[in-house]
Amino acid sequence: MKRLIIAAALCALFSPAFAEKTSPVLIGHITTCSGLINNYPADTTNWFFRAQHQVVQYWAYLLFPDKQLSPGMKQRNHYFENPYAVYSGANTEEVEISNIFELRIISPSGKTIAEKILNWDRSLSENKKVTVDNREYLPYVVADYIGIKQMYPENGQGLLPDEIGLYHADLYLNGRKIAMTFFEIKD
Repeated sequence: MKRLIIAAALCALFSPAFAEKTSPVLIGHITTCSGLINNYPADTTNWFFRAQHQVVQYWAYLLFPDKQLSPGMKQRNHYFENPYAVYSGANTEEVEISNIFELRIISPSGKTIAEKILNWDRSLSENKKVTVDNREYLPYVVADYIGIKQMYPENGQGLLPDEIGLYHADLYLNGRKIAMTFFEIKD
């Protein structure tokens, strides 16, 4: 009995140290589509045919709490992330008003097809609040597209999606993966 009590106490003591920190960002909608109409997906599709489609459009609607972010979500306003701060947990209380989004589109063989970095200043969205469950949020849309037959280097596209198969799009916020979606290229 004494061992059970000690084991339970150790579990209760150390489990928070190993628990993953939750992000306060809410993902309202994430999809791939064939295009946008009025800055909203015209459709939602995960299959893109070379003869029919021109682009793969990525679209994510995110909501950030209006109040100061929790300590679990470190923000930064620069592209370099200090490895010490990431792995030691140092400076997690630092809260800035900038967020760095990185969108990576990866081929079935693991090649990076596109990588786009976006910077969002929260203070620019103060007048666009959304209320959900009696809490106020600041919305932000991450949108980007890649060409199927034509390159769009201004969107971070470095390669054409020339492989048939399942691709994935990874969305990072301040160096931490927060969302992933999939799409398939077919002939």
